[in-house]
Amino acid sequence: MVNKKYPNNFIFGTAVASYQVEGGIYNNDWTSWENNKNSKCEEQCGEACKHYELIDTDINLLKTLGIKAFRFSIEWSRVEPSMNNFDEKEIKHYIDKTKKLLSENILPIITFHHFTTPQWVSDEGSWANNNVIGYFNNYVEKIMKSLPKEVQYFNTINEPGIFTFFGYFSTNKFPPGIADEKVFFKASNNVIEAHKKARNTIKKYNPNAKVGMTHALQEWEDDDNKRVKQYLKYNLEDKFLEASKDDDFIGLQTYTIVRFPRSILLSIATPFLLDIPFVRRFILPRILQIFAGRNGRIDTDTRTTKMGYEYRPEAVLYNIERLTKFFDGKDIFITENGIATDNDEERIEFVSTVLNDIHNFLDKNKNVIGYLYWSLLDNFEWDLGYQMNFGLVEVDKDTFERKPHKSAIWFGKISKNNELDI
Repeated sequence: MVNKKYPNNFIFGTAVASYQVEGGIYNNDWTSWENNKNSKCEEQCGEACKHYELIDTDINLLKTLGIKAFRFSIEWSRVEPSMNNFDEKEIKHYIDKTKKLLSENILPIITFHHFTTPQWVSDEGSWANNNVIGYFNNYVEKIMKSLPKEVQYFNTINEPGIFTFFGYFSTNKFPPGIADEKVFFKASNNVIEAHKKARNTIKKYNPNAKVGMTHALQEWEDDDNKRVKQYLKYNLEDKFLEASKDDDFIGLQTYTIVRFPRSILLSIATPFLLDIPFVRRFILPRILQIFAGRNGRIDTDTRTTKMGYEYRPEAVLYNIERLTKFFDGKDIFITENGIATDNDEERIEFVSTVLNDIHNFLDKNKNVIGYLYWSLLDNFEWDLGYQMNFGLVEVDKDTFERKPHKSAIWFGKISKNNELDI
């Protein structure tokens, strides 16, 4: 067995998102989407894991396990259920949660937007409406006025390429379920401007804060469909990375590799798809959905996770190296990474490979500052419902009892000691 020690200031922790774990959220675009006839949601979120009610239980669990950082999102629709109508009781809930974490020496990492948007914002066109930039900033400012200055790390917006692509370009995945390139571009640009404005606001109230977006990056296989791949890679990833050049760190979230479908038809049609405006605006989103699906090409003999992703822990190192070159050494924070599996030993295997790759990278480069496992709890995985078991901790859906897996104990030890034994 080899002992691998991480820097003393390296951050180990876990992550959750409000809608996926809190329960009792019924005033945002996702609640409406789950009941929309055009969506393909497997089930409704409902009570989720009752994290909202059981926050003290979950913080005590983090403490017991030895996990030293906890990323969570504030639910915008809770704190501002209608325009300029802020619910002070709900704000206090998140402030108290933050203070509780700090009191237990658990580093809080706050995300302001993790896929869900208040219904009143959605009714006005959501992220495709230019007013959303100001709406989002007002909400961020309201929270920042009350948050303890001890909070060090903030994520403005989670995985902008994912929720804009699945919501405004590829149909039936995320709300609002639009397939229109022009609207997709507008929503993406508004997300970028909202991020920049919110970043300045966070700094205004907490000058020492470290602020960034979290980016869903894939490993991209080199293939013959280069123009289509470049188009997707830029619009899902690179444009948002460019918007992060002035951020304090880059939040990296990666799970797998994308192997683009081998299609003679797609290769032949590529110039037509990309060079004719009407076709690109309305037809391209539907063509790519048919050929690419959620996870790209998966060969029949390929090892996959429960999500249907190719089992690819190496994708994390691929993107660490990519970001190091892209940003010339800017801090990289692995704000999400994990695996959906019914086999807890597979979870340990997957994470161990990722952490070993990070350790080896740190021998030569010091710009990776932390790793957060997704997720602390088995939770609601958006359109796929509750069947995707990412959690270090199992949640009984009837009693909501928390049952830590072996991997939770294992990861907690790593977090507590800042070292990996392999």
